[in-house]
Amino acid sequence: MKLSGQIVIRLQTQNGGPPPAYLREASYRTYHSQRQSWYSGSPRTEFDQNPILSERDQTTWILLPGKTNTASVNIACFLYGGKSLLPLPTGCGRLENLNAYILQKNSEGTVLAEGPGLAIFDARYGPGTTVDAVPDENHTTTNSDYLVPTNEIVALDSVISELKITGTDEEQTLLAVQNFFADKFTYSLWQGADKLATTNETALTRFLLHSRSGHCEYFATATVLLLRELGIPARYAVGYAVHEPSRHGYVVRERDAHAWCLVWNRQTKTWEDFDTTPAAWVGIEGKRASVMQWFSDFWSWVGFQISKFRWGQSNLRQYILWALIPVLVVLLYQIVFRRGLKRRSQRKAGQSTAAILWPGLDSEFYLLELKLAARGVARHPSELLSDWLTRAVADPALADLRRPLQELLRLHYGYRFDPRGLSSQEREVLTREAKTCLDDLSQLERHPARRQ
Repeated sequence: MKLSGQIVIRLQTQNGGPPPAYLREASYRTYHSQRQSWYSGSPRTEFDQNPILSERDQTTWILLPGKTNTASVNIACFLYGGKSLLPLPTGCGRLENLNAYILQKNSEGTVLAEGPGLAIFDARYGPGTTVDAVPDENHTTTNSDYLVPTNEIVALDSVISELKITGTDEEQTLLAVQNFFADKFTYSLWQGADKLATTNETALTRFLLHSRSGHCEYFATATVLLLRELGIPARYAVGYAVHEPSRHGYVVRERDAHAWCLVWNRQTKTWEDFDTTPAAWVGIEGKRASVMQWFSDFWSWVGFQISKFRWGQSNLRQYILWALIPVLVVLLYQIVFRRGLKRRSQRKAGQSTAAILWPGLDSEFYLLELKLAARGVARHPSELLSDWLTRAVADPALADLRRPLQELLRLHYGYRFDPRGLSSQEREVLTREAKTCLDDLSQLERHPARRQ
């Protein structure tokens, strides 16, 4: 998804002004070092407990009553399945012209919207207060904004020693951390095997002490935990970076997905964006753009216009001219693609382009996922495999398969994501045990009485 050039958000700024640097979807407070995952730190039911009521016009929603909003940006994004997190600029206090059924928020500044498949609205924002809950600085030992996993402390203290920070000036501390990552780290999408790394080191420790190269999730996680170890409240934020102009506005692509840090400013009593990922990441991602991106952008625009019509976001008269689009598509096919197919058919046999192979895509665990999903427990979008598997094996008929499936999931994670991969023996175990579980599931389908 990071490598995709698909357009997911469109923006238009007020009076041609600059866009917000980030559109945040969510922030997280709790880091699970073993799973290498962030959690919000609040219950899922918190959304239900914090509805945002619309004004009388049914399209205006006040996130921060009394907030002074000095800027405005028009945002167009899709609500997949009619329910999605809204990408909002930092300090957003008011939403206008938003046709939504329900709007909810949690204490981490996440706004969840239910409504038509396409949302086009004006987000009014400005510096100062945000929708995020403030940290409880009277209980630093239990507050999630200060907590650091014990198995990461050694690496973090080693970095702090290298920083040679003196005094308690937080502004100077933040500058030192920013310069540290800018001077001694590089941006990279792939984590290769590290000969210096020991088997019991976490991925974050290897990033901080050995490789010093990674993508934004590494930089954001390391920065949050480093600031916490220095006594500064911090949170992990995810969303998109805005940087690409397009006609009269801006577009945001899937590869613009980004992670950064939120740091608590004790002077202003506000959360502020703090990004330590090297700025070169935007250019590195841009180099991976397809030569046919212009064509996919055209189809994205066509789909966007159709969606506007479908969800009542456009004037009907505008679609009269769009009747010519099928004719133009046929002509484009005749001129460009048919000639290209003819040339390719005349090439000598054996001439081909090498495919890029990503590790772990042939894991047999994906067959188990399909098999279990066919039993009625499909995996939700963005749901962790571990959470989905817990739901899938809750069926009493699968009690004997729970432990084998959990072990297969562990091997799958290693095969899919660990730079060291699996040993040949572990790979054989994954193949063999996955086949055994598939056979057992097939037996259950053939003999439903065994499920009782």
